[in-house]
Amino acid sequence: MALTAHQKSVIEANRRKALERLKQRGITKPGSNNGNIVTKNSDSILTANAKAEAVPQESTSLIERTVQENASTSAELSKQSAQSLRDASLSPNVVFSMNARHFTDKSPNVASKEVVKLRPTIRKKDYIEYDLSTMKNTYGGFINSNDDNDVANYESNSTSKKEQSLEEWKREQRERRSLYEDAPPPEHISLAPKCTECQINIEMDPIMKDIFHLKVCKTCVKAHPEKFSLLTKTECKEDYFLTDPELNDTSLFDRLEKPNPHSGTFARMQLFVRCKIEEFAFNKWGGERGLDEEWQRREEGKVSRREKKYHKMLKEMRLKTRAQEYTNRLKELKHGKGHVHEFGAPVDGGNNQDGIPVHKRKCVGCDLEIEEIML
Repeated sequence: MALTAHQKSVIEANRRKALERLKQRGITKPGSNNGNIVTKNSDSILTANAKAEAVPQESTSLIERTVQENASTSAELSKQSAQSLRDASLSPNVVFSMNARHFTDKSPNVASKEVVKLRPTIRKKDYIEYDLSTMKNTYGGFINSNDDNDVANYESNSTSKKEQSLEEWKREQRERRSLYEDAPPPEHISLAPKCTECQINIEMDPIMKDIFHLKVCKTCVKAHPEKFSLLTKTECKEDYFLTDPELNDTSLFDRLEKPNPHSGTFARMQLFVRCKIEEFAFNKWGGERGLDEEWQRREEGKVSRREKKYHKMLKEMRLKTRAQEYTNRLKELKHGKGHVHEFGAPVDGGNNQDGIPVHKRKCVGCDLEIEEIML
C-alpha cells in the first residue's frame, strides 16, 4: 500500500524524536549508523544488533576490573585455607558479600577486606600428664597369677612396698639373687642345710623359709598337706576355735597376705601354715583330745540352743491357740453357741421339675429340709 506524503512526514518526525531520545540516554552516539532502527505501529524500538553495539566502553572496563579483583581475592583465600591445619568457623562479625565476591568485616577495629585468622578449637596447654612409673595393673580386682612366683609380694607390710622406689626395688632383687642364685656353695655337701622332713633336699621352699621360717623343700610341702597346707582365717576359727585377737597377733603367727579373691576392695586374705596353728591349738585346748572335746561341747551347745529356740516357738504358738480358744468362749457366752445342722437319713422325694429323682434330708434341731439329686 502506498503512503501519502503526509504519512511519510509523520513517520520521519517520529524517527527523529526516537533518535534524539536514544542519544540523550547515551545508547547511541551522534553520527552513528541508524539504519537498524525500524518502526512498528508508530513506535521505535532498538534491535539486538543495536543493543550489542550500544554498550559503553566504561561499563566494559568496570566489569573487567571487578572480575580481576574477585579472582585475586579468591586466590588469596584459597592460599590461606590451604595453609590452615584445622577447620574452624569464621568470626561472627565476618560476612560474605555475594555482590562484591570477597570477605568483609563489619567490626570497627578491623580494616576492610581483611581476613580474620583462624582460631583453634583446642588449646595445647589443656592436657593431663600421667606418671606411668606410679601406675599399677590391678587386673580388675582379681588375683595376679604372677604373685605366686614373686616372693617379694609375700611381705606382710604391703604399704611399704607401694612406697618403694626403683632403686630400692633393684637392690632388693639383687639381694634375693645373691641369696638364692649367687650364694656360694657350702664347703661340703654334708654341711648344707637340709629339709627337716626328708633330710635329703637342700633347696628349700622360699615361701616356707622366708614367710613361715620353716626349712622344708617343695617336695615335702606337696607330700604332707596335713602339716604344711595353708589355712584361711575363717578355717582357723572354725576348725581350731582360735579367736581374732590371737590370729591378729603377729608375734604368735606368721602370715602370708594376698589380695582377696572375692573382691579387690575387701580386706586382704591372710593365710597361716597348718602345723603352727595346730601346735598353738593343742597347747590351748590340751592336745588333740582336748580339741575334740571342745568341738563336742560346742556341738552340744548348738543342739541345746536349737532345742531352746524350738520350745520357745512352740510355747508362743500354744499361747496364740489358747488366746483364740478363749476368744471363742467369750463369743459363745455373749451371742450363744452357733447351731450345727444334723441331718437325718435320706427320704425319697420323687422327681423334681426336670424329671430327675431326688432325696430329701431334714435337720433334727431346726427342721431345715434339703434336697439331694441322685446321680
